[in-house]
Amino acid sequence: MECHSKILLFAMFPFAAAFFSIPVVSRAGTEVQQREAAAQAEEEESSPEYIEQYEAWNKADKEPDIQKSGTMLIQFLEKYPHSELWKYAESSYNSLMFKCSNEKQYQDLETLAEEWLKLHPGDLPTIANIATASKELGHNEKWIQNLIEIYKIQPTGSLANEIAQAYKKANNKSKYLEWIQTSLGYPEYESDFKTRFELMQMYVEEKSFSKAIEYAEATLKAADLIKNPSAETRAAIPKVRHACYDVIGRIRMEQDKPAEAIKSFQQALKVEKYSEGYYRIALCLHKQNRVEDALLWYARAEEQGGDYAAKAKERLEQIYKAMHNNTLIGIEKIYKKAKEQADIVESRKKVTERIIS
Repeated sequence: MECHSKILLFAMFPFAAAFFSIPVVSRAGTEVQQREAAAQAEEEESSPEYIEQYEAWNKADKEPDIQKSGTMLIQFLEKYPHSELWKYAESSYNSLMFKCSNEKQYQDLETLAEEWLKLHPGDLPTIANIATASKELGHNEKWIQNLIEIYKIQPTGSLANEIAQAYKKANNKSKYLEWIQTSLGYPEYESDFKTRFELMQMYVEEKSFSKAIEYAEATLKAADLIKNPSAETRAAIPKVRHACYDVIGRIRMEQDKPAEAIKSFQQALKVEKYSEGYYRIALCLHKQNRVEDALLWYARAEEQGGDYAAKAKERLEQIYKAMHNNTLIGIEKIYKKAKEQADIVESRKKVTERIIS
């Protein structure tokens, strides 16, 4: 018989299990039990039902067409739910999916996995196969939904992030925000300052100022948690810090909170000097009716150079003239005092840096 050798092979498994599970009473007793077990296995494997099942499974297993083989194996499993060959049919089907995945036959993989999932609801490897195939085939909605199914079974930060990026690719902003915020809640993303910085920028563009400040502060906090940064990260962090403090300062100005705005701009200036920072501090001081102080900061903005230098000079002269009978006599004293204050601040900064180092 064609299937004889394989039938004998399958028979060895129940035979061996029976042999090793029976306590040894005597050699004669054991031999009797072995003969009985072998006879029972031979009888079962010689039965018309077993032969029919074996031939059905063997035919499906040897079918060269992947989809036909898969269909035949599914039909076998549905027709013989209690067959002793069930596990072999399952193994054959899983081998088909592995072959499709390994050879990047994603359309076949998607079809096979979806059919398999009907018989095995919630099977994690099968859902993962569908997610992989649908991603490669560009079936984005299916890809995302299967990622979410995996997350329900086995939630992780990296998977939440992958779902967020999938929604971003699909231009689904609300779902992207929902999932990126979920991913940022995981410990492995606590120092992800770049994503938080991107969210800050997005909320600034939308004029969602409270959210922009929330993510500016979250960015600064995340940057503080970076350990052993790469050269690229070390170079990026100061720029990110400067931008965050500047954004907070601008928003506080919009909210008519000049004192808080000044603090933020001063923090930005500690990271990097820029004329606009000096200029905006001057505006805030002027808003508080601290005109003398404002003049000094306008002078510093001008001395710094850059985009706001000319603007600062114009404002300084305009205010000074209004206070000095429309003349600029003595204005050099403002510049001198501003420079002295700047020198004091710079000296203190160097002392602090020496102490820290």
